[in-house]
Formats: sequence, C-alpha cells, structure tokens
Amino acid sequence: MRASLILVMAVALVLAMPANSAAKRSLNLADLPAAVQKTVLEQEQRATILRLETTSLNEQEVYEVQFKDGVSRRTVLIDSKGTVLQIREKIALSKVSPAARKVIESSVGNGKIVGLETVKSASGLIAAYQVKFKRNGAQSKLRISPDGRLAPE
Repeated sequence: MRASLILVMAVALVLAMPANSAAKRSLNLADLPAAVQKTVLEQEQRATILRLETTSLNEQEVYEVQFKDGVSRRTVLIDSKGTVLQIREKIALSKVSPAARKVIESSVGNGKIVGLETVKSASGLIAAYQVKFKRNGAQSKLRISPDGRLAPE
C-alpha cells in the first residue's frame, strides 16, 4: 500500500511539472557561443542580466535571456547563430490593440490575467500578445495577434 502511494505521488509530481521545465538549463555568459555572447552584450545596453538559460522554441534549442532596466524587464530569445528571434515585454491591457484586447477580455471572462506580454520580432514590431490567465482554477495561455486572431507560438 505504501509503495503504491509513493508511486502515485511521484507520477502526480511529474505530471504537475511544466512540459519544458526539464529542457531549461541555466548558463553563464561565458558558456554561450561567441555569436550569442555578442548579441547578449548588444541587447544588454545598461540593463542587468537576470537570467540566462537554454530552452526550446519550435523544437529548436534557443537561448533565453531576461534583462532588467530600472523597473522594466524584457526577455530575449536568441538562436545559436546570435539572431534575435523574439523580444517579450510586459504590457498593460490598456496598451493592447483594441481588436486583441476584445479577444483577451472575452477569453478571460470572469477569470484573472496573471501575465500579459508583447511578443516582438527582432525589428521591434509587435507580432502578438501573450496572455496567461486563471479561470475556474485552471491556468491557460493564449497568443493573440494585434488584429485579434489567434497567433501561433
């Protein structure tokens, strides 16, 4: 009986972990390939590096760097060649495009937004808004394009 209880608890723990949590690995700046180091230092611009790790995006290993500049934070995803793939920054719902805000508000309904970010391309254009919200005890995540359509990851 005790062995089966331990097994059930172990399975529950594994199922409760995010799918990509095992894929993330913390790094130091010196651990990065030269091209990635160069991009990180270019992106740094008077900001502090809070977190540096590898993760995966569309089944490709990428480097995720979180910066803090004063009170603002941004997360930059960089590929192994040093190319910036995405820049994510927190945003207030009032700053979201009207079409996307309408979809976000209807999706969240009586739930609560727990995270809202812009997802920008390397050129700085907003490609999507990523919203994380809780409703009825469950957490969900959506990506909405500025014109209000669902956007791919």
